[in-house]
Amino acid sequence: MDDPVTHRIMDLQSRLRIRLAELGFEGVQASNVVHHLAEIAALAKDLSADAVPLFLELSPAHKQALAEVVAHLKRDLDEIKDAIQDMEPDLTELLKYLQQR
Repeated sequence: MDDPVTHRIMDLQSRLRIRLAELGFEGVQASNVVHHLAEIAALAKDLSADAVPLFLELSPAHKQALAEVVAHLKRDLDEIKDAIQDMEPDLTELLKYLQQR
């Protein structure tokens, strides 16, 4: 629970939940959007702020460290891909909901 990404996810979930409730979009679909969108945003920020810069800064001589960074990138990108796939139907419903208003 001390992980900064986990804290970021929890903060974003809270803020997203409030925002969707303000818009009147609630229920299971809203919960799925909240969960997955927060995860995607937090992981993307982590990639942008930490993993990608580290990959760019490490010396080519540090192949093992580079391999670990790439493994971390792949893990996060796989999680993002899964979250996008899981959220897509509910995000489409949110879009339809907002366009009907």
